[in-house]
Amino acid sequence: MYEQYFGLTEAPFSIAPNPQYLYMSNRHGEALAHLLYGIGNNGFILLTGEVGTGKTTVCRCLLDQLPENVDTAFVVNPKLTANELLATICDDLGVSYPENATSKILIDRLNAHLVNTISNDRRTLLIIDEAQNLSVEVLEQLRLLTNLETNQRKLLQIILLGQPELLDTLSKQTLRQLAQRITASFHLEALNKKEVTEYIVHRLSVAGSRGNFFKRTAMDRIFTLSKGIPRVINLICDRSLLGAFAENKAIVSSRIVNKAAKEILLDHSTDWRGPISIAATIASIGILGWWLLQTPITYESAVVPQATPPAVMAITQPAKADVNFLPISQTIGHKDRRQALDDLLALWGLYIEDESACDTVLTVGLSCLEEARGLLGIQKYNRPAVIHLHSTGQWITISNISKDNATLIAAEREYEVGLAELATEFDGSYLILWRMPPGYTKPLSLGDNGSAVDWLVYQLAVLNKRSPSQTTGFTFDAAVLNQVRRFQTSVDITANGIVDPQTWIYLNNIEGINIPLLRHDNHYLGDG
Repeated sequence: MYEQYFGLTEAPFSIAPNPQYLYMSNRHGEALAHLLYGIGNNGFILLTGEVGTGKTTVCRCLLDQLPENVDTAFVVNPKLTANELLATICDDLGVSYPENATSKILIDRLNAHLVNTISNDRRTLLIIDEAQNLSVEVLEQLRLLTNLETNQRKLLQIILLGQPELLDTLSKQTLRQLAQRITASFHLEALNKKEVTEYIVHRLSVAGSRGNFFKRTAMDRIFTLSKGIPRVINLICDRSLLGAFAENKAIVSSRIVNKAAKEILLDHSTDWRGPISIAATIASIGILGWWLLQTPITYESAVVPQATPPAVMAITQPAKADVNFLPISQTIGHKDRRQALDDLLALWGLYIEDESACDTVLTVGLSCLEEARGLLGIQKYNRPAVIHLHSTGQWITISNISKDNATLIAAEREYEVGLAELATEFDGSYLILWRMPPGYTKPLSLGDNGSAVDWLVYQLAVLNKRSPSQTTGFTFDAAVLNQVRRFQTSVDITANGIVDPQTWIYLNNIEGINIPLLRHDNHYLGDG
């Protein structure tokens, strides 16, 4: 439901084991290496880990790397008798057998198939997921299958994927012969705090995101709640993005994460394995309605993108909880501008660790703009801005402006102050972010061409409610120059015909998708 809202090609936090989304942490890399080593050495392979740590996804990644001459049988429901397991393996490999076949018949047919496979220079790999559910009888049958061999090699290689209980089972005296045949074993642990952040950013990137929609504090909270388990991270992140969409927020805060986790995990004091299956069965539209009914939203903040279902628009919104109204001298900002810039980046859905953040944002099509045109300049751009307060000597970010007041943010703190007081409390200089067009390297002027000019012509066509005769290959000619000047005049900026950052900011307001604004109730003209 939220993919279009956040500009994603698909849902990034599906719990399906898609190898494309595999975040290769050091642990996952070692796990994959152990599997490859075991296969290369003709061994019996074991991969264990807690629920949701990514065992199946690692295995799917392994399958993508196998040579074409490897046949595979994948058992996903191991709660079988020894005979049923043999029949399942035969079915997966295309081995025929008579109805009500005994274990001996099944093994004989399987052995003949494997010998024929080897003679045709092919190999066979058996993978059993959720192997902790295998009975001792079935595990012993698997050991006997490893006896199928030629003089040179085993006919069947086996990978067991299971939870830690599998290790306890294999440690039993009755299974010591099986345990001795394991040539590669690895236990996959949960992600650490740094890896959780990288995991979230990675999955968003694969889904087409040009930034991170989670605040740093939100990701820290996800780590705490999920205990680093990827499957739980996915559930929390998915529900958090849905919550941000429902509230018409550009980013996910720790408050939204807590609300999402409360619905998903039900009770933080209990084991999460049971509640996950319950939460997974709840219909998405029901969740959205639940979220909205618990979220105070004003009519102004209820302005939502066109992707929002009509049912959401019809819900009566309760009044917004009051934000503390304070004199500016009592606000608490940051000691340096770089910290305040993190808050501004978060409003754009970005999380950047580099000190040179303004250089880094160029890689995602954004740019920093520093000017000194006072509060009026910030209002005309209609973009959140980092400013410096005289009274406190600290840096803070303006995130919202109404008729008489402004909302200031610093980390998770939010203050509402009067506009008149704010106008006198900073020196007029500010830093904002703006979105560059494709291929932009410098201000555009007469005679230029390229993708940035193509984008300019397209935006001007949208402005004038017409369709251009082509989509590429435009030149910044006299006709385009006149259109630019008319547009600059309409938004009350210097009509010099040069498309500089200031002009692009106003042009971006035409589309306005995934751009944080100070106000949502104004047209692109005038207030910008």
